[in-house]
Amino acid sequence: MANPQIENFDADLINDLKDELEEKRQGCNDHLLNLEGNPGDISTINLLFRDVHTVKGDLGIMGISQYLPLLQGIEDVLDTLRKEQNHYTPALGDVLLLSLDTTFNELDKFINGIDDFDQDEYGEIAQLITELATLPGHDYEQQILSVLQHLAPETATQETAKTKDSPLTLNEDEINEEVAFFLQISLLVDQRSPHGPGRTERMFELAMNMNQLAGNPIETSQLQTALYLHDLAMAFFPKGMAKQSASLSEHDWQWVKGHVKLVHQLISGFDIWQPAAEIILHHHERLNGSGYPDGLKENAISEGAKLLAIVDTFEAITQTRPYQQSHQRPMIRAIMEINQQAGSLFCPIWVEHFNQAVKRLHIKKAKK
Repeated sequence: MANPQIENFDADLINDLKDELEEKRQGCNDHLLNLEGNPGDISTINLLFRDVHTVKGDLGIMGISQYLPLLQGIEDVLDTLRKEQNHYTPALGDVLLLSLDTTFNELDKFINGIDDFDQDEYGEIAQLITELATLPGHDYEQQILSVLQHLAPETATQETAKTKDSPLTLNEDEINEEVAFFLQISLLVDQRSPHGPGRTERMFELAMNMNQLAGNPIETSQLQTALYLHDLAMAFFPKGMAKQSASLSEHDWQWVKGHVKLVHQLISGFDIWQPAAEIILHHHERLNGSGYPDGLKENAISEGAKLLAIVDTFEAITQTRPYQQSHQRPMIRAIMEINQQAGSLFCPIWVEHFNQAVKRLHIKKAKK
């Protein structure tokens, strides 16, 4: 049986469905974000289950059945959490986020009359999610990672690129000798970074694209200097202790919070680097005053720091975490979290430029 077409439905009914889907999509994203901080909250899991069930029921009543298998698989997985047969983990949260995002994106295309639904691909994802609900223990964990890599290939382990092969090439006409020296320092810091080699290149590309989309309001050499040196002091933090951030002593945590001041003091004595020093000092400040070291708010934070705060957060979310071992988290998780905090933690104007830059970079990589 052929899939139903949008023109087969009453316009008012479709408008009602569109409103319902927008509400449930936001609800699902909010529930998943809440579970990141409180993974054992059964009440939130029940709310997420209810939203998914409502969407599935609405589509079933309307006869839009092509999207039901994946929604049913997601329901089955959530049901194992409700019955405490399995436990919510960040990796599972990413799988649920990506699965729901796939469904809502397909429904959005359906409502807008875009007929490019890939039944085979969608069916394969649905099968993987359905199988996930039936697997025990180690098999369950391995299936989560397999599904995650299928839905977000960027999370798969990537072969470490050699520094000499990096496309990050600095032209002497664009950057002076000092900034080139700062770059070399940053590449050395990458070797001790928990995010591993490639950190500088990834952050450079995103930051430069954001600044360009904004019309280059931040002087390029100042932004580059801040980017290369912002975490320099963290390289002196014992490498083993960096993996134990959740159990740091108050003394060690105060040292971590003070790392921006150390680098600021190092370069702020030179007039030429004053803007970069300010960016470094402010890049952990947040719009609502919840950041550090000085709890600055809104306009008191330099524009370059507002940009770097987003780039730094994106890098921290998407790169390796303890639960993932050698696996990254999907880009959509970072994009969602940053957008959720626009206006509270992050500058909404820079978040818009971030969204455009990520889309541009994703298209660029897809063409390679």
